[in-house]
Amino acid sequence: MIDKIGRLKRVYEYSQMLSRPLINLYEGWEDETGIDPTIWTVTNPDPARLWSRGASGAYLRATCSPNTTEFGRLVSNQRYIAAPETYGTNTMLQRFIFEFELKLTTPANIEETETFLGLTTAVGDKRSTDNIIGWAILADILQSVTKEAANEENNTTFGETLTNWNKLRIEIYSNNISFFINELPVANHTVRLPDFPRFVNFYYETDGGAGASTIELGIIRAWHEDMIR
Repeated sequence: MIDKIGRLKRVYEYSQMLSRPLINLYEGWEDETGIDPTIWTVTNPDPARLWSRGASGAYLRATCSPNTTEFGRLVSNQRYIAAPETYGTNTMLQRFIFEFELKLTTPANIEETETFLGLTTAVGDKRSTDNIIGWAILADILQSVTKEAANEENNTTFGETLTNWNKLRIEIYSNNISFFINELPVANHTVRLPDFPRFVNFYYETDGGAGASTIELGIIRAWHEDMIR
């Protein structure tokens, strides 16, 4: 005989079996030898200003500081299926979740027309490229962006402070792309929903004549789920 607690335990175990999150990417910057070239392709701003990893208070992070008109890029060597208009009962995958920790120093020096932190179809993509999903910078604050071809949907003014650590999250599922900052929902895009395999792509550029700006990336995670919530 199974009591109520036993039945609840079995229901919980069954629900855990159904969720089956498939962790595709976890980067915690624990490797003291440096940024792993089997996971990331690095573009340094300058031979004197390289991407590096290490500690910042309680955080382990990767960081770079492009000077005036320079840029740095950190892009994954793997692609992940992100297909909000394709996910359905005839697909194995139902949802893609991507999140990372971010802190910026001197965000006023960022080149906002090109800086982009998110998911792209090619390794060289940036803010001005078509078919992107992720975060841009507008007037020194975050902007959620999705582009289907060149047609764009965006939102902004979420109340974050970019010079503090923030946890940014994107959930891509059937006919929706949802954006979160520090666990709170801030935007949901339902119109511009591009369907492509994607690279994780952090492209960071500074203004001409503005001076340096620093990006710090904490833990980065990405995974698929194969259930419909």
